[in-house]
Amino acid sequence: MIQDPYKKLGLRRVINAATCLTRLGGSIAHPSVYRAMEEASKSFVQIPELQHWAGKAIAEATGAEAGHPTAGASNAITLAAAACIMKGTELENYNPLELETWGSIAKRLPAHTEGLRTEFIVQRTNRNVYDHAVEFAGGTIVEADPTEEALNKAYNKDKTAAYYFTVRSGADALPLETVVKVAHSHDAPVIVDAAAELPPRKNLKRYIQASVDLVIFSAGKYISAPNNSGILAGRADLIKLAHLQAYPFHGVGRASKMSRETIVGFVTALRLYLQEDEEKTYNKWLKKAQWITDQLKDTPGVEAGLDHQATIEDDEPMVPVSYIKLGPKTTGITGAQLSKRLRDGDPSIEALYEPGFMLKDAKDKLMINPQYLDDEDVHTVVDTIKAILKAAKK
Repeated sequence: MIQDPYKKLGLRRVINAATCLTRLGGSIAHPSVYRAMEEASKSFVQIPELQHWAGKAIAEATGAEAGHPTAGASNAITLAAAACIMKGTELENYNPLELETWGSIAKRLPAHTEGLRTEFIVQRTNRNVYDHAVEFAGGTIVEADPTEEALNKAYNKDKTAAYYFTVRSGADALPLETVVKVAHSHDAPVIVDAAAELPPRKNLKRYIQASVDLVIFSAGKYISAPNNSGILAGRADLIKLAHLQAYPFHGVGRASKMSRETIVGFVTALRLYLQEDEEKTYNKWLKKAQWITDQLKDTPGVEAGLDHQATIEDDEPMVPVSYIKLGPKTTGITGAQLSKRLRDGDPSIEALYEPGFMLKDAKDKLMINPQYLDDEDVHTVVDTIKAILKAAKK
């Protein structure tokens, strides 16, 4: 019997049949992560030294010159943007491992940017909600059409801070390799938002190998670190500038704190992730996804099957999911209605009904991700779906 830690708080437990969503609390860490966090809570440490220690673990995992732990991927984007804006300023003369004496310089961001390069060139089809994090640092988004000519024309030697690229881009966006070529021809850095590009684990090194200058990953998703943890990796000079803007200092990252326990827990989770048997994990998820599909495929009006959350670059299947597609005339209910009724139940069941999210052919599909479903939850999800469909036909 699953223990419900939220019942005594008067809250509904959520069965996560979606994915590692921030609004559900991210992922579930290995018990050893919490043990490491508990140990870290028993004493104190100089936070910059702890961040530097974590940065070495990040650099080793990503193949980058340096790394910095961040309070989630969005915070990493902000710190990356701040670093690029401050490149070439006197902030480069300071060391984050010394007592803070650069606060007045760091505090120029985001409002006092006179004379600084603050423009970030982004393909029009490569924008998403998270590029607001660039503006939070004091940056300005400059949109360009997805052509080499437009990317070159958008560059301004007095204003351009960096080129910004989100891996999950529009279908007609130029590939990362082209963006890197154009940016580096102007001696401008490239920031890559790869927050959701794990698994596979090899992607940790993929972007540094592609010569990007800074890359961002979420650590609270498939790495299964605390939800408020992220990764910034890249050039040592830019990582140092990002660190000087971060907590515990007084730059744009001051409000985005990671406790000492969170940083230690993050590094513990990262090391576990690097040791994980990806094939074994995949097969465990596949077995559950197949069982769910088999249980639902003979339901009248229901098309059930297996699909995958796939990597963007090579369409490599990494997370198997079960999906169902409803015939409303037969079932008496739409996929959107089924999704809502699952969410409104007790326990609440969160499946994915977001056309275009993660899957290349997700239209009208309700996706059931087995990653966080134990055996009891798997049965609860299937039984609840069947019960809702049965009631809808009456």
